[in-house]
Amino acid sequence: MAYLRLHHVNVTSDDMHSLSDFYRDALGLPLLPSPKMIATTHAADAGVTDGDAEWEEGARFFEAGDPEELQVHATRRQAYLALQEGHSVNPLVGGHFAFRTDDIEAIKARLTEHNIPFDDWGIWSVEGWHQIFLTDPAGNMIEIHQVKEVEK
Repeated sequence: MAYLRLHHVNVTSDDMHSLSDFYRDALGLPLLPSPKMIATTHAADAGVTDGDAEWEEGARFFEAGDPEELQVHATRRQAYLALQEGHSVNPLVGGHFAFRTDDIEAIKARLTEHNIPFDDWGIWSVEGWHQIFLTDPAGNMIEIHQVKEVEK
C-alpha cells in the first residue's frame, strides 16, 4: 500500500510581496531555497527557458517544521494556469495542501478504483516531482506527488 504523508500547504495571492512578508516577517518562518523549477508552457511561449527566472516572483518556499517534509508554498495566483498547461484542474487558483507518496501509480490506481477523478500533471513544475491534483468531496484542492529520479 502506498504511503502518504503531509508535505506542504500551498497558499495563493495576487500580491506576492505581502504574502511573502506575512509568512517570513509576521510569522517568522524561515525562507527555503527554491527547488529546481521547470519552465512552464506559459514561460516557453513567452521565450523564457529558465523555470527559476519565471517563478522568481511567483513562488516562495518556507520551512514549517522539518525543512524537507513540512513546508508552506506561497505562490502567485494563476487563474488560467490549467488552460495554459492543457489540464482540467488548477492547483494555483485557490491553493491546496499536498501529500508526498512513495508510489504515485498505486495512488492513481486506488483513486480510479474508488471513482475519484484526478488530473495527472506528470513532472511539470518542480524538477523530479510527479504531481496529480484532485478535490475532496467538499471541493478542497489536494496535490499528491512522488519524487522521482531526474534522468540525465
